[in-house]
Amino acid sequence: MINIPTAILCRLGARSSISRSFGTSIVTKSEAKTPIQKFGWEYLLKQRSKNRPIAPHLTVYQPQLTWMLSGFHRISGCVMAGTLLVGGIGFAVLPFDFTAFVDFIRSWNLPCAVTAVFKYIIAFPIIFHTLNGIRFLGFDLAKGVNNVGQIYKSGYLVSGLSAILALAIVFNSCQNKSNKTA
Repeated sequence: MINIPTAILCRLGARSSISRSFGTSIVTKSEAKTPIQKFGWEYLLKQRSKNRPIAPHLTVYQPQLTWMLSGFHRISGCVMAGTLLVGGIGFAVLPFDFTAFVDFIRSWNLPCAVTAVFKYIIAFPIIFHTLNGIRFLGFDLAKGVNNVGQIYKSGYLVSGLSAILALAIVFNSCQNKSNKTA
């Protein structure tokens, strides 16, 4: 059986050898030992001196409707999912519900022009994401993907139709509000 002082010394000795091995395994800039490490360090210093971005930036690419619609589709989906998640948890945890929140906003008596902007900001991504999702389902079925002109036409159609439908919804809600007050 090993006595206690010997066990403590063994543990301390093991810890110091482990910490020594970790401390000496890190290669610093002045301790580059192999030619490839020296070459790599010189290359990194040369790239840093050029002040270029690390990866290609979006400004390098020409804006195209296809990748902009795809990107906005993903962003709008993530924002809507996050809003639903945070809003759902928030209304479940907070002491008031959604209708009380809406009544609180209505109590401010904001003009229709102000609320219309916020309604459009809410309506457009929902409509766009729905219509563009249907467009992408058509692409999954290989409908219209072999003709670039068809892809652009469907993209412009989705964008324009989303804007028109969102405006129609907002206009209709403002008309209903003015009819209720009259």
